Amino acid sequence: MFKVDVAGGVQVATIEVSKQHRLGLAGARQAVQLVAERLQSDLNARHDWQGYKLKFECPGAEGHINVTETGIQVSVDLSWLLKPARGRIERSINEYLDEAIG
Repeated sequence: MFKVDVAGGVQVATIEVSKQHRLGLAGARQAVQLVAERLQSDLNARHDWQGYKLKFECPGAEGHINVTETGIQVSVDLSWLLKPARGRIERSINEYLDEAIG
């Protein structure tokens, strides 16, 4: 999916990933916190929880992770510089989540 940033007129790539889990709400939030810490370590990402929604930002990307009782939904907007790496980034997101939720 691609969209236009109205402010800058630049087309960005959006990655959407959904995973089901059996961890319950608290367990899934804890698993996503581990993902956030890994993003901070690996990519210098900043994050902030707003209830069960984790917002994050790192150089060239920003997004959020919604945690529910049975699922995790990730949405990431990539800058035009990272657009060519979209497939590799999406695979990494899936790997991070698979490791975190088992």
